[in-house]
Amino acid sequence: MMKNLILLFGIFVLGLTSCETNSVNSTPNSLDVSGDYVLTSLVADVAVDFNNDGQTDTELMNETTCFDSWDVQFMASGDFTANITDSTFDTNNQLQCTANTASGTYSFDPATDVLTVTIAVNGGSVTESKAVTFTPTTFSFTLDSQDVANYMPNLTGTPASNISQLDFTYTKI
Repeated sequence: MMKNLILLFGIFVLGLTSCETNSVNSTPNSLDVSGDYVLTSLVADVAVDFNNDGQTDTELMNETTCFDSWDVQFMASGDFTANITDSTFDTNNQLQCTANTASGTYSFDPATDVLTVTIAVNGGSVTESKAVTFTPTTFSFTLDSQDVANYMPNLTGTPASNISQLDFTYTKI
């Protein structure tokens, strides 16, 4: 369901999967990934009309304000905090958003570009890992069709039902 995607995204945004400290891609030890990042782009593989204005767009941030407050803070200690939204579709297929904060730990392996995050969920913890591209000013990652199916299982009949890929970009502030 979209709520699960947003939670995962929050986790990914938070480091959506894992992130530790220092390097990035082909420039080992040259980039400190710690810092504050805001979501600046969330692109779907198909255009949607979440705001019911009759116009579709693949840039989901143009379709709803639900993602405007998404941010993540990666601390040098290996902890992170993320502000996200739990999003669901109501019975009229209107996107509903509830602010949420998530926190946990992260690590980043520059040799494999894999970010791993561990977050507390419902009294337990969940660890996720994802390939992430870090630059000195951004980080980005993609949820493929398998990820979308896992994190958004109940989208049938909603405006998001045909989404099979999501590309996230966060910008350092």
